[in-house]
Amino acid sequence: MKKETQEGEGKQRGGRVWPRALLCAAAGAVALLAAIVALAPTIATRINYPELVFDLSTNITGKAASLVSNKTARVKFFVSRGTDTKLSLHAEGVILDWPFSAEANIDWTWRLFGVDASGDASLRIDGSPWAATAMFSASSSGEWEASAEMPATAVDESDPVTGAILSRLETPGIENLSYGATVSFKGSARQAEKRPCPEWSASARIKNCDISLEANGAPVRVSGLQMGVGAKGIADHADISPMFPHAAVVEGAGFTLSNVFASVRATEAALLVTEAGARLCGGDIKMYSFFLDPKRLNAGLTLFIDGLDAGETLRHFKGFNGEASGRLHGKLPLVLRNGSEIKLGPAYLYSTPGETGTIRIFDPKPIVDHLELGGVSASSRDNLAKALANLDYTALSMRLKPEGANSMAMAIKVEGSSTHGETTVPVSFGITLHGDLETILNTGIKASAKRQQGVRK
Repeated sequence: MKKETQEGEGKQRGGRVWPRALLCAAAGAVALLAAIVALAPTIATRINYPELVFDLSTNITGKAASLVSNKTARVKFFVSRGTDTKLSLHAEGVILDWPFSAEANIDWTWRLFGVDASGDASLRIDGSPWAATAMFSASSSGEWEASAEMPATAVDESDPVTGAILSRLETPGIENLSYGATVSFKGSARQAEKRPCPEWSASARIKNCDISLEANGAPVRVSGLQMGVGAKGIADHADISPMFPHAAVVEGAGFTLSNVFASVRATEAALLVTEAGARLCGGDIKMYSFFLDPKRLNAGLTLFIDGLDAGETLRHFKGFNGEASGRLHGKLPLVLRNGSEIKLGPAYLYSTPGETGTIRIFDPKPIVDHLELGGVSASSRDNLAKALANLDYTALSMRLKPEGANSMAMAIKVEGSSTHGETTVPVSFGITLHGDLETILNTGIKASAKRQQGVRK
C-alpha cells in the first residue's frame, strides 16, 4: 500500500513538471521574439546591402526595345533608424536610361501571430520634373494595398525622359518637333487575404498639350490637346477605359480644324472609334463606328460633311481665285493604309436644296486654261469666264471619282443665272477636271496607290 502511494505522488509531481516546462519554453520564445523585435531595426541599419540588378530585357521587346539603350535597373539602398518602430529606406540607382532617387518611411506593429506594416514613399527621376509619391500597407496574412500619384507635371522637348524617347522614334519626314503639356498619373492596387490575385487600376491624363512640327516640309500644329487614359483589372487581365481625346485646334495640309474630338474604345485587336468630328470651313465633319488597327494604322471610314461655307471650301481648290457664299453638304469615303497612304472613294458635295448662293471668280484663267487642254472651244471658254465673274447659283454640286491608280476626276455642275450690267441670263454647265489629288485639291495629302519611297523602312 505504501509503495502504491509513493508511485501516485511521483506521477502527480511529474504531471506538474510538464506544464511548467512548457510555460518556461513559451516565456523564453516570447523573450527571444521580443529581443529580435527590439534588435531588428538596429540590425537592419548595420547591414551593408549589395547593389541589386534587375534584367528588364524580357519585359521590353519589339519597338519599345529601341527606345532605350539600357534595359536593366540598378538599385543601391541603405536603411536608417527612425523613432520607435520606424525605419527609413533610402535608394538610388538607374532605371533604364535615367538615374533616380527614392526614399520610404516604414512603420510596423507586431501582433501575437503576425505583423502589420505601413508607410509612404517617394520616387524622383533625377534631373527631370518626373516625381511620384506612394502610400502602402501590408499584413503578414497576405493582405496589402498601395496607391501612387504623380501630380500635374509640366514637360516639354527639353525633358530628358520624353525627349530621349522621342529622339529614338523612327519618324521619317518629321522635323522641328516641339511640344509642351501637363501630365498626371494615379494608380492603386490591393490584395485581400481571401483573394490571392491583386486588383489594380491606373489612369493618366494629358492636358494643355501643344505640338508643332514639320511633316515632309509642311507645318502641322496641334493646340489645346487633352486626353485621359485608364485601365483596371485583376492580375494580368486588363480592361481599358474609353478614351475621349479633344483638341482646340489642329492645323495642317492647308486646313484648320477646331473643336476636334473623338470617342475611342479598345478591343482585343483594334481601336473602335465610335464617333469623331471637328469644325471645318464654318461647318462640321463627322465620322462614325470604324476600327483602327493600331499596329498597321489601317482603317476605312466615311466623312459626313454638313454646312461647310462654300467660300472657305472653294478656296482650298487649286486654281480658285474669288469668293462664294452658301452652304455645302456631302460625304467623303476614304481608306487609311499603314498610316501613310490615303485612298479616296467616290465623294460628293452639294449646296443646300432650296437655297441660293453666289460665285465671283476674280481670275478665271486657271480654270479656262484647264478647259482648253480638254478641247473646249474658245467661245465656250469665254462664255464660261463671263458667267463665273458674277454667278448666282441655285444648285452647286461637286463629285470626286477615282480614275485608275493615280488619277481622280472631279465633276462640277452649276445651275443659276449670271448678270452683266442690266442683262441676266440663265446658266447651266458642267466641268470635269482630271488629275491626281494634289493637282485638284491643295491638301498636301498624296492619294497614290503606290507607297511613297522611304516612308517606312
